[in-house]
Amino acid sequence: MGIRKIVLALIAISLVVSCNKQDRREIKIGAVLPLTGDIASYGNNAKKGIDLALEQINASNDFKVKIAVEYQDSKGNAKEAVTIMNKFCSINRYPAVIGEAASSVSLAIAPIANRYQVVQISPISSSPELTTKGGDYFFRVCPSDAYQAVILAKWMRELNINNVGILYVNNSWGVSLKDQFVKEFGALGGQIAGIESCNEGDRDFRTQLTKLIAANPDAIYSPTYGKEGGLILKQTKELGYNKSVFGSDVWSSPELITSAGDAAEGVRLVKPAIFQGADYKTFRDFFYAKYNEEPDIYAGYSYDIAMILAKAYNESYNSNLNLRDYLLTMPLYYGATGETKFDGNGDCNTKPFERQQIMDGKYNSINK
Repeated sequence: MGIRKIVLALIAISLVVSCNKQDRREIKIGAVLPLTGDIASYGNNAKKGIDLALEQINASNDFKVKIAVEYQDSKGNAKEAVTIMNKFCSINRYPAVIGEAASSVSLAIAPIANRYQVVQISPISSSPELTTKGGDYFFRVCPSDAYQAVILAKWMRELNINNVGILYVNNSWGVSLKDQFVKEFGALGGQIAGIESCNEGDRDFRTQLTKLIAANPDAIYSPTYGKEGGLILKQTKELGYNKSVFGSDVWSSPELITSAGDAAEGVRLVKPAIFQGADYKTFRDFFYAKYNEEPDIYAGYSYDIAMILAKAYNESYNSNLNLRDYLLTMPLYYGATGETKFDGNGDCNTKPFERQQIMDGKYNSINK
């Protein structure tokens, strides 16, 4: 009889816990990300980070709310994203939307978020243009590229690089990075040997590269996406240029090495640093156990976004939450990517960068 009583007691406890979980208020939000196409790795890594956070939030009795996310694939295309964002805001009436990846796509959907007063929070879009053009309802956990360009310009001058040729992607993100780098490099006494542009999705860059190489720069800098960057590296080698090549943060994506192959060897880039604290280690261990792979920085940013949104609704469970006001005034949040605090523009300037170089097909942090 004793064992039977214990079993019945455990069943009763289980039913109470189950009922409590079922009684939790569910908050539904949207996520518009590139899940297919040339920059699919960014969106899929972000989704993995969000899904891991949701699994932990919704299984925990520490939260009074549950979070549900509807994912829609933008394919990295602004028109697709605008259609999705209009649906999320006008039909679904979600209070928040996670996205986008490409800065140009975030800029395209930001006016919709502002019109409907829906919080748009990006784990990836880093163009400085979003600081002024994202509007009152745009937030991002990743740092602005304005800081990346400063670090890159200083690094090149430390390496005694005096003149640089630039090949950039002609969108908000690429233009902003190019302009900020030109400003910083010039302020440090450097010169620009030539500037060429390309479009998203281009595959042949020989015309632009031939012009840049003819100017004999000490290095080439190319703020482009991973797949385009890999092809630029291959074509640069084919044209006989053997000096230094520098890329942007998104050259840390798997598309870069896949499309570049051996031509990626020795390439340098500046990217947001992976936080090394205890919270990151816990996140990393859970991520690896779930996916059997190491998380990238965008998975970490996305995980923190989901946790911050859950925390916002949990702390204001019995009140009428103005999510935008909460994010602007929330205390410093410590998570998988370190400290998160938003300024009045929705920017997060608490994240560090690191210098990396590709060696033996791997990304290695370096000091100089």
